[in-house]
Amino acid sequence: MTKVSRRSFLKSASVAGAAVPLFALTGPTVRGQVAGANNRVRLALAGAGGRGNDIALNQFGKFEGVQVVAVVDADRNRATSTADRIKENFDNTPEAYQDYRKMLEDKSIDAVYIASNNYWHALMTVWGCQAGKHIYVEKPGSYNIFEARQTVKAATKYGRVVQLGVQRRSQDTWARAAAAVTSGKYGKLVTAKVYANRPRGPLPQKPVIAPPAHIDWEQWLGPAAKLEYHENLVPYNWHWFWETGNGEIGNNGVHYFDLCLWAMGERHPDSVVSFGARFVRTPDHKDQAETPTIHFALYDFGGTPLVFESCNLAGPRERWAPREEAEFIMEEGFIRGNDFISKDGSSERISNVEFTRPQSGGEFRNFINAVRDQNVPLNAPIAKGIYAAGLCHWGNMAYRVGTPTDLKTCREKIGNNAVMQESIDKVLANLKDVFGDTVNVETAIPWQCSDTLAIDRNAERFTNNDEANKLLKRVPREPFVVPDEV
Repeated sequence: MTKVSRRSFLKSASVAGAAVPLFALTGPTVRGQVAGANNRVRLALAGAGGRGNDIALNQFGKFEGVQVVAVVDADRNRATSTADRIKENFDNTPEAYQDYRKMLEDKSIDAVYIASNNYWHALMTVWGCQAGKHIYVEKPGSYNIFEARQTVKAATKYGRVVQLGVQRRSQDTWARAAAAVTSGKYGKLVTAKVYANRPRGPLPQKPVIAPPAHIDWEQWLGPAAKLEYHENLVPYNWHWFWETGNGEIGNNGVHYFDLCLWAMGERHPDSVVSFGARFVRTPDHKDQAETPTIHFALYDFGGTPLVFESCNLAGPRERWAPREEAEFIMEEGFIRGNDFISKDGSSERISNVEFTRPQSGGEFRNFINAVRDQNVPLNAPIAKGIYAAGLCHWGNMAYRVGTPTDLKTCREKIGNNAVMQESIDKVLANLKDVFGDTVNVETAIPWQCSDTLAIDRNAERFTNNDEANKLLKRVPREPFVVPDEV
């Protein structure tokens, strides 16, 4: 087969909307079996941070018949350090790259584990599928609604296994809970709720400086807008800037949105109201970051609400412990994990509920098994996972087009949803613990709130806000462009 040059790849990648794939379909071309002797899987790691190192070294690298043969990171030091650690642990010498496209030219690589920054997820997935690689991409798998849909199209068009890293899809606990919600045993679902409350400190201003020599800044930015380097972006806090991150809702909220949709059905909501503020513990309550530290969203699913609550400021732990979970308010009580708590306060373990067990071995073994035999179903296929990511994106878009207002107006816009009103009360009580008498949290917080934005679920766009629709897709930055035609 003719080798595709890097130059021709770059030329193809720079044409947004080009119908021709960036690579001929190579690698594991026979559906149902993987290339390589004895079902060997040759895997590349894209993103050599903490998560990438953990999974490469403690999961994939330990699986029989799996070799991590390449490491890609725009930070040369991270790429080479991780490659060295893999060599030390597994007597295997991976190739280290700074350019993801260069790695994809290696036809012997069967699959890619993507643990890169969120804004790279979709483009790496699309390019990987076009290059004939199977993909495990960490959550949220996309930066916006358009990108999410393109990952599904690429997986379908090229017949690739694409698993999204919403790991709870591989746990019996959550499969049982989702089935309990729909079983009728505890009555009907009244409201679903997601918590993403994790304390985080402010980001004091960092000056713009030249990127370190070991970081290829163009590769680090990739699809993001051309930004100047400062030390609050690298290596982790890019999460809290709009050009590169999705805030807490896209960082940890996505896991628990996925649990809700497992029970409610994977689809987009009919509408969203989103409000909150960036408010931090500094003298002027400002820092360099942009995404909200207090964020609420209310989604409607045909009359069934889903409530999102997030606060990154924490008072005394006995009254405000970190909390990241989903719960389901039922007619007879509520479900949290494998427990049902009735209205009278008594609890019981969920039992006698029929549910389909996820494929065994966990999410990473499930992925490798599906790469080896595509008749093995994925626990978290990208086609389902994009709806959880979508809830993050809908909530963020609504928040970003919201207007400055007061808390009373925010409360009025969400109406008589008792769960959301109670959520606001609890967050305010926590904030009063945080700031004491120094701040009137009722009036000092710079709230911004959207109207109720209606969503055309089939067209995947808002029907009543053109400004919000501009955020469905980012302005392309060639050659790092998620194509219109994958």
